[in-house]
Amino acid sequence: MYKQTGAILLVAGTCIGSGMIALPMVLAKLGLIPSILLMLATWFIMYYSSLINLELNLQAGRGLPLGALGRLFSGRTAELTGNISLKLLSYSLLAVFIYGGSSVLQELIASKLNAQDSFSFIATCYALVAMTLLLLPIKLIDYFNRILFICLLAVIGILLAGLAISIKWTNLPLFSEQYTTPSAWVGLIPVVFTSFGFQVIFHTLTNYCNKNAKMLKQAFFWGSLIPAIIYILWTSSILSVVYHDNPNFYQQMAAGKVEIGELIQVLSSIAKWQTVQLLVWWISLLAIATSILGVGVGLCDSIKGMLPKSISNVSVRNIFASVITILPAYIAVIYVPNAFISVLGFAGMILAVIAVLLPAYLFWQIKAEKLNYPELERKSLILLSLVFAAVVILCEVLNMFFL
Repeated sequence: MYKQTGAILLVAGTCIGSGMIALPMVLAKLGLIPSILLMLATWFIMYYSSLINLELNLQAGRGLPLGALGRLFSGRTAELTGNISLKLLSYSLLAVFIYGGSSVLQELIASKLNAQDSFSFIATCYALVAMTLLLLPIKLIDYFNRILFICLLAVIGILLAGLAISIKWTNLPLFSEQYTTPSAWVGLIPVVFTSFGFQVIFHTLTNYCNKNAKMLKQAFFWGSLIPAIIYILWTSSILSVVYHDNPNFYQQMAAGKVEIGELIQVLSSIAKWQTVQLLVWWISLLAIATSILGVGVGLCDSIKGMLPKSISNVSVRNIFASVITILPAYIAVIYVPNAFISVLGFAGMILAVIAVLLPAYLFWQIKAEKLNYPELERKSLILLSLVFAAVVILCEVLNMFFL
C-alpha cells in the first residue's frame, strides 16, 4: 500500500503540470462540453496505452527505457526510435516546465514584491534547484513529491471553492462559436494530449513496484484519473469565471493571444479573497514542480545507464546525470523565448510516438504465452489508440507547416 500510494502520486504529479495553465488557454476555443469530452477521451487513450507500456516492461522481466525495450523486442531501428523520441519528449517537457515555472515566478515577484528580476536569472535559479532535487535518492524524491502533490491538491480545493463564488451558473460557456471549426481542434489536440503525459516513468516505477502487475495497473489508473478529474474541474472553473468576469480576455484566450503570466494575473484579480489570489500563483508553481520531478527522475535514471563505466564514483555519476538532464532544457528556455504552447504541441507529436505508436508495434512483436493485462487482447482498442495518435501527429504537422 505504501509503495502503491507513492507510485500513484508520482504518476499524477508527473501528469499534472503545464496542463494546469495550458488547458484553459487553448480550450477556450471549444467551450466546456467539447473540452470535457476531449479530456475524457484523451485520458482513456493514455490509460489504455499505459497498459501496453507496462506489459512490455513486465514481459522484459525488469523496467527498461523505451529504447532498450525496442532493442529487446525488435532491433536497432526500434531502439534508436525509442531513445531519440523519449529524449526529445523529456527535454521538450522540461523546457516547458522551466519556462512556465520561471515565467509565473517572475510575474509573482513583480506583482507581489514590486521587484524586477530578469527572466534569465530566475530561470537559472529554477534550473539549479531542479538539478539539486534530482541528486536525491528516489525514496526522498518520492517523499518530496508526495508533499508537493498533497499541497497541490489542498491548494486546488481551496482555490476552486474561492473561484466558485465568482461563477454564475446560469451563464456558462458551454459551447464556443469556434468548436465546430476544424482549425480550432487542430491547434489544441496536441497540447491536450501532452497535458496527459506521464510516459517517461514506466521503467522507473516498474522497478520501484517490484514488477507487481496489479500494483502498477492501479498506480497508472488512479495516477492518470486524478489529473483528469482535476483538469476538468480546474478548466471548467477557470473558463466559467473568466467568461463572466472578463469576457474580453476570454475572447483573447479563444483567439490564442494570451501569455502565461497574463492568465495568472487575470485570475488573481478575479479572485475575491486575498488568500485565493496568492493561491492562484502558487498552484501554478506547485503543478509545474511536481511535473519537473516526475519527468526529471525518468530522464535522469535513463541517462545514468548511458554514462561510461569509467565514471565509477556514484556521486559523480549522479551529478553528471542531473546536469545532463536539466542543462539542455535550460539552454532552450534561454534562447527560445515565448514558446510555451508551441513547444507543448511539438511535445504532443513526439508523445504520440512513444506513448502509443512504438509501444503498440513492440507489443505485436512479443510472443507472450500469457498477458498480465487481458484488456490488451482487445485489438479494437489498440487500433483506436493508434488512430488517436495519428490524429495528434497530423494536427501538429498542420500546425507547424500550414497554420
